[in-house]
Amino acid sequence: MKTRVKSWLVCAVLTTIVVGSVGCQSTNTPSRYTQAQLNAIETREVDANFSDTFTAASSALFDAGYTIAMSDKSAGLLTGESAKDQSAARIWVSPYIQDTKFRVSMQVRELGPRLTSVRVKGSVNGAATVDKKAIDAIWTLMQRQVMMKDPPAPAVGG
Repeated sequence: MKTRVKSWLVCAVLTTIVVGSVGCQSTNTPSRYTQAQLNAIETREVDANFSDTFTAASSALFDAGYTIAMSDKSAGLLTGESAKDQSAARIWVSPYIQDTKFRVSMQVRELGPRLTSVRVKGSVNGAATVDKKAIDAIWTLMQRQVMMKDPPAPAVGG
């Protein structure tokens, strides 16, 4: 009886590890949304100049835990990468389990002196994906960066 319980427990834990590492990737594939919905999720206009917007996008990626893999300000392109380490699953479940690699690409385009368009695209292990929650988190971080101003200079004199 104890052996059955232990076997069942081991199977449950392994299933959880495998499902958690392989099956819980985003199922929000681009085909799930209409083009209008994709544009609303991925593209926003920012009320700031190109330089400030690009800096805010770069900071937002960094704040979201991504490593900046590529930054080309003149082209308005940014790429951030992150990975989920699957070493434990490789040891306990299968040596063929690979790390999960996340990539976010951003295109920043100047629309006017104080208006910039930003498009955010994501992928998991090289496959395009639309994770609305993750994209919204980047937008929030970016908004905070664009809205931040230098603190006022302290009053001098007296």
